[in-house]
Amino acid sequence: MIASLPGLAALLALLFTWMQVAQTSKELALSEQGQITNRFNAAINNLGSASLDTRLGGVFALGRIMNDSARDEPTVIQVLSAYVRQHAALPAEEEEAPTKSSEESSSPQADIQAVMTVLGTRRSYDPDRSLPFDLSYTVLRGVQLAGDPDQIHFSGADLEGADLSRASLHNLDLWRAWLPEVNLSEAALTGSRLDYAVLTGANLTGADLTESRFHEADLTGADLTGTFFCTNLVVDDKVLDPTCADLTGVNLADANLTEVNLDAVDVSDAKFCPDLTSPTPIGNECARMAGASFRHANLKGAYLVGANLRGTDLTGANLTEANLTNADLKDAKVGGATFNGAKLTGVRGMSPSR
Repeated sequence: MIASLPGLAALLALLFTWMQVAQTSKELALSEQGQITNRFNAAINNLGSASLDTRLGGVFALGRIMNDSARDEPTVIQVLSAYVRQHAALPAEEEEAPTKSSEESSSPQADIQAVMTVLGTRRSYDPDRSLPFDLSYTVLRGVQLAGDPDQIHFSGADLEGADLSRASLHNLDLWRAWLPEVNLSEAALTGSRLDYAVLTGANLTGADLTESRFHEADLTGADLTGTFFCTNLVVDDKVLDPTCADLTGVNLADANLTEVNLDAVDVSDAKFCPDLTSPTPIGNECARMAGASFRHANLKGAYLVGANLRGTDLTGANLTEANLTNADLKDAKVGGATFNGAKLTGVRGMSPSR
């Protein structure tokens, strides 16, 4: 019994040491949280300053807090998003016409650009925990965001009605983002992920969408005139190793594709017309495609029931298994196009046996 006393004493000493370490760790954690709270309060005060430099300091201080403390990330996102909505709100007269672009304000204010940079490049991003942004009806003209692939995270973001005209946006993750009526005219939106995003009524005129993915995105009623989808396009009917946007499965009913160039673009399984067989058909009319070019485009399985394809260029296009029932192909160029398994009942302008 006496021999076991040294062992018991050692055990008690070890237990005491562990309790001391645990207590010290707890005190350190409380101290760190207190420091973060103080930093947070100071940053919030800086955001309300009349000095731009002080406001910038507040923005970047919140960014550091967000990266240092994962538990505070949702709060910081809410604060910074609210800051943008307050300080870069879309003027009331533009809410009905978000497609306007002002030459006088083609670049964002420095503090707004700083907020967007902080939100987009946070290191502690966790898709299962992160809070989606609400930047709806804000003026973000000319904002610049660029990073490595999968670095800039805006998945699920609410950008409804936002003005992003002439913005430079590269490698953004906008998976399932909410973008109806967004203005992306003359913007560069390259290398980005917009799978399942909603861009109904979006203004994409003159935008560069090269290498961006729009798998099953909803582009109903979007204006795509003058939009760039590819680099290294088709020259003299030869495909020159194009680098294109991915438009597989997109909904383009009601969209404006007048004279759009979709040469070599993958639009397989895309819906250019409302699917009236669906319980909830999207759109009221087929896309407007006068003068559109689909040379060597992949239209496999595309839904073109009743589509007006008059005068379109379908040279070398893949229309395998496409549904062209009652479509109008008068004056369309179809040389070298593939129609294997396509539904051609009621097609006008070409022989159903084609």
